[in-house]
Amino acid sequence: MDSHKLIYHPDVVARWVRGENIYPIEIEISPSGICNHRCIFCAVDYIGYKPDFLEKDIILRNISQMSKKGLKSVICSGEGEPLLNKNMPDIANGIKACGVDVAMSTNGALFTREVAEECLEAFTWIRFSVASMEEKSYNQIQRGKIGDLNRVKENLSEAVKVKKDKKLKTTLGVQCLLLPDNMYQLPNMAKQLCEIGVDYLTIKPYSQHLHSENIFEINYEEMLDLEQGLKQYVTKDFSIYFRANAMKKMHHEKCYSQCLGLPFMTHIDAKGNVWPCVAHIGTKEFCYGNIYEQTFEELWEGTKRQDIIRKLNSLNINKVCREACRLDEINKYLDELKHPGEHVNFI
Repeated sequence: MDSHKLIYHPDVVARWVRGENIYPIEIEISPSGICNHRCIFCAVDYIGYKPDFLEKDIILRNISQMSKKGLKSVICSGEGEPLLNKNMPDIANGIKACGVDVAMSTNGALFTREVAEECLEAFTWIRFSVASMEEKSYNQIQRGKIGDLNRVKENLSEAVKVKKDKKLKTTLGVQCLLLPDNMYQLPNMAKQLCEIGVDYLTIKPYSQHLHSENIFEINYEEMLDLEQGLKQYVTKDFSIYFRANAMKKMHHEKCYSQCLGLPFMTHIDAKGNVWPCVAHIGTKEFCYGNIYEQTFEELWEGTKRQDIIRKLNSLNINKVCREACRLDEINKYLDELKHPGEHVNFI
């Protein structure tokens, strides 16, 4: 989770090196623009939690076309809670039917057993965003409805049962954003999740979005020792990923000057707008276009996207991008390919 998987797509990388116009291997979509929580760490709070929902037929038509161009995976996440889109189970099943892997990030309050029965089989993985397993902290951080934590725990347990009953391979995990408010609760969280039977817990740092109204100054160097106290809960069936590498990268300048990873993934918001990545949602000058007005292929092949990428590459990446973003390790890898050292032939 602290690295990248481009090494498993050498054919696409080779085409990129040759200067070809490649299509994304992965896209992130926002099935819903609205959310049932108001997390204190929400990166896209500035958008305003609007009740926009991706239309099932439009997104599936585009994904079907993109699958023929090289699309391999879709993550359902984005601005809001995916399951507030009533068509989310059909969207997941439809993406899988296109031959594309599909995953989802959710707060879990709406992922009932009925929903799990309907669509769990379609997902390669589902990641529940849970800030704490203690009710007071959970409510203060995620700011949902009273009783949501108990609903999430029950939904996690039921998802585990559905997975076992149907003998599914779907990976069920929990992601916790590490904050001063929950840092000492991690051992209890790991213990409870292990008992519930999920596959893993991942603990990641907060990364400031440039436009977010939520602002935190957190010294993660002081939290690195927390990893040691979690190791006792690791079993052959339960893993813990403490993202120390990402934490160590906070407040450090990037070692590359351009975001070379933009062709390999992109983002479609709940209104159908296509963006270079989550960091630029809402900045109109960086919008590639809209899939309700043009097909994804028309947008991707158009000159507007190329102009936007050139403009982004002319900006100071340390000022316009987030720290430790999802493309960071990909960018390091691609930058090395683009600027190899003098002794690379001595393998």
